[in-house]
Amino acid sequence: MNETVSNSTNQVTSNSVFRVASVSKSFAMFSALTVETESKAQSTLPELTLDTPVRLLLPNFRLPEKDWNSGGRDITLSMLASHTSGLPREGYLTPFNMVTGMGKANSSTIGALWAGATPAEVLEKVANTNLMFAPGQRAAYSNSGLSVLASAVVSYYNSLHNTSLTWSELAMHNVLAPLNMTSSFFGAIPKELISDIGVPGSANWVDIVVGLGYDPAAGMWSSANDLSKYLYNIWLRPDPSLITLDQRRRTLRPTITLPDGKQQAGPALEIDLITVPVSSNTSKTYSAYGKSGDGGGFHAWIDTIPNLGYGIVIMSQESGLANYSSIVPTRVRDAVHGILMPAFATALTDRTTARFAGWYANGVDGGAIADETAESATNHTTYARLEVADQILYLREMLVNGTNAMEGLDRLSWVGNDGTRSWSTPAGVALTASDGAGENAEFGTGAQVWRIMLPNLDVCDWFDFDGYTDENGWPLSKLVLVERDDTVELHYPPYDIILSRNKQ
Repeated sequence: MNETVSNSTNQVTSNSVFRVASVSKSFAMFSALTVETESKAQSTLPELTLDTPVRLLLPNFRLPEKDWNSGGRDITLSMLASHTSGLPREGYLTPFNMVTGMGKANSSTIGALWAGATPAEVLEKVANTNLMFAPGQRAAYSNSGLSVLASAVVSYYNSLHNTSLTWSELAMHNVLAPLNMTSSFFGAIPKELISDIGVPGSANWVDIVVGLGYDPAAGMWSSANDLSKYLYNIWLRPDPSLITLDQRRRTLRPTITLPDGKQQAGPALEIDLITVPVSSNTSKTYSAYGKSGDGGGFHAWIDTIPNLGYGIVIMSQESGLANYSSIVPTRVRDAVHGILMPAFATALTDRTTARFAGWYANGVDGGAIADETAESATNHTTYARLEVADQILYLREMLVNGTNAMEGLDRLSWVGNDGTRSWSTPAGVALTASDGAGENAEFGTGAQVWRIMLPNLDVCDWFDFDGYTDENGWPLSKLVLVERDDTVELHYPPYDIILSRNKQ
């Protein structure tokens, strides 16, 4: 999006290139994940992870002695990426007298300092500046923290490969080039992209070349198309590029909850909790993983909702013209989510229904337990029924030879032959994907293990009941759905039963 007036010689398209400022931080963190992958494939150096202390990767990382001895020596890459390290916001001094208003943050003051900072200068400033708070205590935005992270990552990479790359070169090699982000870069504007550069109509930082020390914090240029490639290939695809599913799961895990209780911080991603209606009487809260970037007349925002499978990219620039309304990316984001979240929630419900909902019958014995299961079509003795409501997959009922299979879980807490029914109720039980690689592999291609949960709990369901197993060690609280070419199978190992979907 662009506030300026487009004409035939100055079209703004999805390939137009804008400064994305602090969106760069997400790429700094992601570069660490790519190097982590490389570190696991060698035996020369200790492996790198986001949980590695910075001092083990960057020998010249130092802090004032008292802070170093009070948790600073154990600052990790994850702390730097999630702004929980306590490092100061900037790696330079800004001699502004903010009380009398004599100093202004503009291109000739803060811009010049920002542009001239080197990685070594940022490290020197950090070494001589007290931490803002104890590491891990809270979160506070830190550009210098992302600079230190990048220095640590490229230091490890250069040691591993006997190279002398800058972090910006590493990012181009490990991230931008593999993702085919051909309109994205750091440093001076390449000649072939000059015609694609969007220039704000107001005061701007188009001509500032950000110093190497601040490239990982705010130096990136990109286009909507390129950022979409990043969101899709890394955070939305079932099989992410360049990293593993495990790395993605760990990276999307919140590090800290901010005081308002509505926002969390993760590694280089800001996590907003957004609640939207998903039916006439039900609402649901989703985690939106995003990153903003603002500076020098440019504004950008990337957001991804992994649970719903979509992302958005918003880019704008200031016009500086009278009577023009400013486009605020966060307002655009909220409006877009207000439309897309319910729509994608409905689509997810429909898709899950098509994949798994229906009657399961034609029971056959699995062969793992000596007891035989009587074969049957859909009848009153052996069957299961799955339904989807508000995006949740429910096992409404499952009978095996006339026995309510979920009653077995209830009986664990009964004294005698009767007691509270939590699992074997008319509402059934909720199912959530487990994603354990070992368990899924036991059932082959197309298998997905599902954890059986109590629906509508007011408190967190901590218990898997995995200590209660069948005679072969399979947890009573899990079942398996296997998608075949022509049907879907439901396996419940504790009863050694395999059912096939009879009708949707």
